[in-house]
Amino acid sequence: MIDKDYNSIFDKHGVDGCFVLYNQTDNEYVKYNSNLCDTGYIPASTFKIPNSLIALEEGVVKDTNQIIKWDGHEWPNKPWNQDQTLKTAIKYSCIWIYFGFAEQIGIEKYQDYVNSFDYGNKILTGPPTRFWLAGLFRISANQQIDFLRRFYNYELPNISRQSIDIVKDIIVLEKTDNYKLSGKTGGGMLTETDYIMWLVGYIEKDNNPYFYAMNFKTHDFNKLSQARYEITKDILKDLKLIE
Repeated sequence: MIDKDYNSIFDKHGVDGCFVLYNQTDNEYVKYNSNLCDTGYIPASTFKIPNSLIALEEGVVKDTNQIIKWDGHEWPNKPWNQDQTLKTAIKYSCIWIYFGFAEQIGIEKYQDYVNSFDYGNKILTGPPTRFWLAGLFRISANQQIDFLRRFYNYELPNISRQSIDIVKDIIVLEKTDNYKLSGKTGGGMLTETDYIMWLVGYIEKDNNPYFYAMNFKTHDFNKLSQARYEITKDILKDLKLIE
């Protein structure tokens, strides 16, 4: 394991957190604040990666072409107030889509999948539409990496290659001639004043995958929403994985 000091990168945004990267080809970890990489937090919208897989496997959504109708309820997030597909639901982190999936799937099925994925602490509490946002469900940065590796390498039990390929396609964030960056943000309430902010995923460069997970705590969700990308990309630049 390589220990790195990325304090200055987090400091730029007035936060502290952790970062872990796993280089699959060299079987090597790079970590910042490695003790924090084992601390579990609510997964929030990073759970949309497994959630999308489960929805596809359960037939709740067929593919990325299926239109899911907006019911007219006005949400504070403008892009949510329209018909969606699985692709736009991931892109805009559209919460009502996943509430709808959850109501159809039910907590027992989620529990079975989460157990088989060995995802986080596997403790699902609260209604099926809320367990990834509140309650006792927790996942650490290290556990995010473990899940992403199984996902990427088609090692998740009971999940078809087709479902994994669909989800891989919809979580691509950036594509250049030199690399492809995939991932999902998350932001969840820890207390009335504290949020946990996530960005987890992987980067493909020279046919090699590098898995990453980054999180930090903040009092200001909106102000630091973009910092998730900026911190992660600054670290990936330092590691010479992106330009």
